[in-house]
Amino acid sequence: MFYFREEEFRQLDRFLSSPTAKALAVYGRRRAGKTRLITEYIQNNPQKCFFLYYQCTSYDYKTCLTDFLSVPRRLFPNILFPASLPSFKDAFVLLGQALSDSLCIIIDEFPYLAKKNENAPLEFQWIIDHGLGSIKLILSGSNLSFMKTQISNLEAPLYGRFDEIMEVRPFSFRQVLSLFPDLDDAMKVYAMTGGVAQYVTFFLNYPSVEDAIAALFFSPDGRLVREAPNMLLQELRDPTTYEQILRAMGGVSKSTPQIAAQSGLDNKILSPYLNRLQNLQLISKVANPLSNEKKIQRFRITDALFRFHYTFIEPNMSLINSLRELAMNYILNNHFNEFVGITYQDVIRENCFQYALDQKLPFMPRTLGKWWGPVYINNSWQESEVDLIAYDDHHLLVGECKYRSKAVGMQEFDSLKQKAQFIPSKQRELFYLLASKSGFTDDIRSLSDPHLILIDQV
Repeated sequence: MFYFREEEFRQLDRFLSSPTAKALAVYGRRRAGKTRLITEYIQNNPQKCFFLYYQCTSYDYKTCLTDFLSVPRRLFPNILFPASLPSFKDAFVLLGQALSDSLCIIIDEFPYLAKKNENAPLEFQWIIDHGLGSIKLILSGSNLSFMKTQISNLEAPLYGRFDEIMEVRPFSFRQVLSLFPDLDDAMKVYAMTGGVAQYVTFFLNYPSVEDAIAALFFSPDGRLVREAPNMLLQELRDPTTYEQILRAMGGVSKSTPQIAAQSGLDNKILSPYLNRLQNLQLISKVANPLSNEKKIQRFRITDALFRFHYTFIEPNMSLINSLRELAMNYILNNHFNEFVGITYQDVIRENCFQYALDQKLPFMPRTLGKWWGPVYINNSWQESEVDLIAYDDHHLLVGECKYRSKAVGMQEFDSLKQKAQFIPSKQRELFYLLASKSGFTDDIRSLSDPHLILIDQV
């Protein structure tokens, strides 16, 4: 089955219908469904134009060119092609001259071609500027660092050459929930996959989410048990140090000194590694925008599959290889709900804009984040945190998100109010939000406090 790509199809329609647009860049995380999106569109829209689809391999430039030319030879047998051509430039010029009807050339996994020939982006700069004629060109790639550089770096050869840019994103939580109507099931799948299309569809092949987790992650031959380290190998020459860092980070946010201490690496050398992991969209800084201690930064693994792998799988590979699926309950134990709870916090936080549109919040937030810092509780100062803050110039919302089987009540509200005293609100009007998977006690539901928002539906 193919799911949830209506907006991307509309963008492809717009690109192919435009009389002026020439080039489209398509990029996104590996396994997000770029190739499937393109091939589904081709199959469903044969009337749009002639489609020439070629997927690059990791072979050298000459082999890629030869393989590319085999596609039009097969599609257009009435056209006489030379036995060989020296470059992609010549191939595009020839195709433009031979085919007067509309033609769209799709080169998938373009970074593979550039990896074997560093001048490929320059060549395709010329092709887009001078060699397309009436041809439309789609360049697609999963190497995020390469594709984002070509799209957004002023000094990159292909910068400014694309009329349209499409990022194929993972499914949203609401989309995952439509495939797994049980909230717990959907939250677990989303916490492990981040909505990445291929991973989500894997889960649909099993009778239950628990069966899928056991088969995909806790069998030495599972389809996802080595997915994260294999992806690192495709992006990095030597992933060893990066894996040390990811394993040290695990499932929660940590400061640079904490990462250094747990990885055994010198704090001074971490910065370039953390920057590279951020460029690959595997980790990110955790926003604490109202903190008075701006120099103290935390990082977290934001790619869900990587977060799950380096929390539960990588530290326990010996046990998994020995006990296979029997290791699952022992490894996950009570920690899995905690892990899923962090994703629940993310979902509630990201939903705040929609809550505002639905008038569940009394204002539209401009900034979202978390807060952590010192609070004075029980006659002593201690470090504490709040799951959610959202604010504009005049309002501040602070919130806690509880993913557990027990209903939330006055105790949690009192604790939130106590911590909120230490968040610098700068005279903003203060509101409180409590989100609970299992609903709320009668005493807190009976409160008529206009500054309290209760969320029990994601």
